[in-house]
Amino acid sequence: MAVCDAKLKFINIVAKWPGSSHDSFVWNNSTLCQLFENKNIPRGWLLGDSGYPLRTFLLTPVMNPTTPKENAYNTAHIKTRNVIERCFGVWKMRFRCMDTSGGTLQFSTKRTCNIIVATAVLHNICVENRVPETQGRPVINDGNDCVYRGTLNDGNDNRRRLIEARF
Repeated sequence: MAVCDAKLKFINIVAKWPGSSHDSFVWNNSTLCQLFENKNIPRGWLLGDSGYPLRTFLLTPVMNPTTPKENAYNTAHIKTRNVIERCFGVWKMRFRCMDTSGGTLQFSTKRTCNIIVATAVLHNICVENRVPETQGRPVINDGNDCVYRGTLNDGNDNRRRLIEARF
């Protein structure tokens, strides 16, 4: 799980769970989730795909939108969330070992996690120093590989107010 900024720099990364772990499990067990839940981060929203639980601070797409405003929200959500997909793509092009098209990292779990974090740090250094993106096949995960079907709590009301006010 990772969070990036608009410049494609990772600002949070969790690389301690197996790849088969569900997005919502990784999120619920992350320090970032605890910081938001405990209101240590009092403002702001994160955007997540449908694999994440909807919360007041974690906005997900509207499943089966029925109004023009919900469709507009989903369009804006997709366009904005594209930043993290692009970040992953650039990272995987810079560090081909992170792209599963060539197989998987054949190391212990601990070493693999260290490689993931190290390449993310190196990626941030590249971004900070304006190292050009490498050329090659774009690697983009569309985020449609899992769907969270848990309780939506008050995140649904928060998203509804946003849609009504902005779209």
